[in-house]
Amino acid sequence: MRHLNFALLLALGVIVPFAMLSFSNLFSQVMPMNDVLLYGWWLQLMQHGEPIFGVAQPFVYPYLSQIPMWLALFLGGPAGILVGWCSIVALLNSLAIGFLTSWGRGPKETFIAAWFWLGFLVLLGPAGIGRIDAISVAIAVIGAALFLKNRIFGAIALFTFGAWIKIWPVALALAAFIADRNRKAMAWAATTIVSTAFLGAFFLGGNSSVLSFVSTQNNRGIQIESVVAMPWLWAAKLGLANAGIYYDQEIITNQVSGDWVIEISAVMTLVMAVALAITIFLGFRAYKFGAKREEIFAAVAFTAVLDLIIFNKVGSPQFMAWLAVPVITLILVKKRVSWFPVSMVLAVSLLTNLIYPVLYMDLMALGNTSVTILTLRNVLLVVLLAWANIKLGDLSKESKS
Repeated sequence: MRHLNFALLLALGVIVPFAMLSFSNLFSQVMPMNDVLLYGWWLQLMQHGEPIFGVAQPFVYPYLSQIPMWLALFLGGPAGILVGWCSIVALLNSLAIGFLTSWGRGPKETFIAAWFWLGFLVLLGPAGIGRIDAISVAIAVIGAALFLKNRIFGAIALFTFGAWIKIWPVALALAAFIADRNRKAMAWAATTIVSTAFLGAFFLGGNSSVLSFVSTQNNRGIQIESVVAMPWLWAAKLGLANAGIYYDQEIITNQVSGDWVIEISAVMTLVMAVALAITIFLGFRAYKFGAKREEIFAAVAFTAVLDLIIFNKVGSPQFMAWLAVPVITLILVKKRVSWFPVSMVLAVSLLTNLIYPVLYMDLMALGNTSVTILTLRNVLLVVLLAWANIKLGDLSKESKS
């Protein structure tokens, strides 16, 4: 029975990305897979002589993110980059399911975690597979599985490599550093990947653009789907003066406008840093009082990922995919699964799918349904952050008693 379960998981891991691609075709106005087509355009520019993005000219992502892009172009061949992209996501999904379940030999909770992940991806919709985040999430799932098996070097190497594709897995590396005492191995793993990345950039003719993915994010405005955008979104809906939404041609996204938007946008990075500092403090306190490494890792990872989402002025739907990794870790760590975070994150994924792509055109028109659903989704995120901070703080109390 276990082998049949594993085979079904692997089959669905392959099917889900292509099913989401088919689903995305229902929304021609929104074009949910447009980011992958944008990746193809970037590659075309470099094929025609443009300097390498993220190496010799500024880029929104770390330059190693181009590895899956080039692979997708190659694998897609005449069928196109979308087919190639889904093939890579399917392959990584299968590998992640394999590592999660110890290739079908793992205990019951490993299968629960794998089924959660596939269900999560289906509920999240095209945003869960049609962005570079899909690659970093699958890599991070494998890294989390390795960490819980005490394969520290491999876990941190994957978290660091994932961060050089999309920066967010830094939160997982941070959680591992706090939770585990083998920090020398973690430092070696991270240094190896970072040094290799910089060395590769050097041989490719790199300049200051290698770190441009940091500065390009700082210059952005407040995206309409972000938690911090809610006051201006509702102000625009209620017709209050100076509030509205607009399309930023340079970074290809919809943002809010109005009084104090520029000022609030400028301080959000600092606010996020403060939130992460609180998470780090609570994590080290739990470590000091002897909490279990696995529980510290799961709690810090969940809280830190929520920090990166909630205090981010960019609220892209694919960011919700990051939540899968800490929840998978919680399922693997807890002997009795706490269904509150699981059900809440599944609800967040479904509501995100409804916002984008299902009701995205309604959101652009500030429709009642879409604005209400977006507000509910963001409220659930805030509730989750409060819960995560309480649970992380409780680790210290439990260890004292």
